[in-house]
Amino acid sequence: MFVVVSASALITSTATAVAAEPSAPAPPIPQGWPVVSSASATRPVEIAPGVTEHSETYVTADGPEHTQVLEVDLGRSSVQVDTVESHDRIVDPPDEPTTSMGERTDAVAGINGDFFAIHASGAPLGGVVRDGVLLKTPRQRFAAQLSIVNNRASIGEVDFTGRITIGGPSATIESVNTVEDAAPGNSMAITSDLVSRLAKPVAIDGITEITPGLGGVATIPAGTLVIAHRNGTKAAVVDKVVPAATSVPALSSDEIGLLGGGAGADWLTQHATTGARITLTDSLSRKGVDALIGGATVLVRNGAVYDDPTGAPPSGRNPETMVGVSDGGRRLTMVVIDGRQESSIGVTPTEAAEYLVAHGADSGLLLDGGGSSTLAAQLPGSTGLTVLNHPSDATGERPVANGLFVYDK
Repeated sequence: MFVVVSASALITSTATAVAAEPSAPAPPIPQGWPVVSSASATRPVEIAPGVTEHSETYVTADGPEHTQVLEVDLGRSSVQVDTVESHDRIVDPPDEPTTSMGERTDAVAGINGDFFAIHASGAPLGGVVRDGVLLKTPRQRFAAQLSIVNNRASIGEVDFTGRITIGGPSATIESVNTVEDAAPGNSMAITSDLVSRLAKPVAIDGITEITPGLGGVATIPAGTLVIAHRNGTKAAVVDKVVPAATSVPALSSDEIGLLGGGAGADWLTQHATTGARITLTDSLSRKGVDALIGGATVLVRNGAVYDDPTGAPPSGRNPETMVGVSDGGRRLTMVVIDGRQESSIGVTPTEAAEYLVAHGADSGLLLDGGGSSTLAAQLPGSTGLTVLNHPSDATGERPVANGLFVYDK
């Protein structure tokens, strides 16, 4: 469990602290930060039962740091944490502000999520599971994944395994809704979650294409595209085989697609014929995942700063969004540290990790930062979500690919 202690217990020869009012003890001072001359916190505000929000301000030798913190008690049955995709689709070039995603799903609080293909397809880089449904497969052998099972959070690898069977022959499926995986010669599955029919459609060769296109998806080398209609939970019947396809259609909820490149295209061309029966089996290495979101790198493991060999942290000092897990996965702390402003200079990934360790995290994950960093909550007496940090983009809140949200059941 995250414990806020008196700063005096953590003072070193290079740091002093000035306590806030008695009802708001000064926050702990992260080790390794530039010399801290003062640290204060606001009193926690209850957003919902088991969910509180407060802010912290540090004055360091390099400049001020201002944080917004959501403490979430997953041990409460009324609390639920889940992901939301921009406009409920993986490929979404416009993306969607964090507050918009939260308000349309009745969230009481939330933060921005994964890094994404900005100014391109808008798709998140990592995996996504919402309400137990796999929307996009996690990156293989990549530790920066936050998953939740039965209201217990954990950070670490969650790998995907899949196979496609057409008649008797079968082959490996590399991923779901990660279209670029088909290019090296593999096969991947497509669902209606990849791209919705909300965009203006146009019929091309009998297939409904999305206009103005699918961003980065259009650059994928030509491959074989199979479209089938579902005939049971895992079974489907082939309706159409499109050779040398260069784009992916919007599918309905009862359709499934298969896309193969190179050897994957050859295999689909050989075995997928109109009317053929398809069976798709897939699983994640962590069973029963209710929610999953990807990030940049693991910051903390076993209560200590961690150098993630699979991670891809940003360079320099930036606004950052991160999550910490403690109390055996029953407590989730969502944090945004502002940056690139006079009021808050931002942190390096190592400083972000040291912040989580000082606040008692057993494990921690860095999400998308910079202008994407947003923390919003429904304050007492309000009906919508209010952005509580100060996003660094001059235009304010940035549209992003997805977010991690808290719900009061």
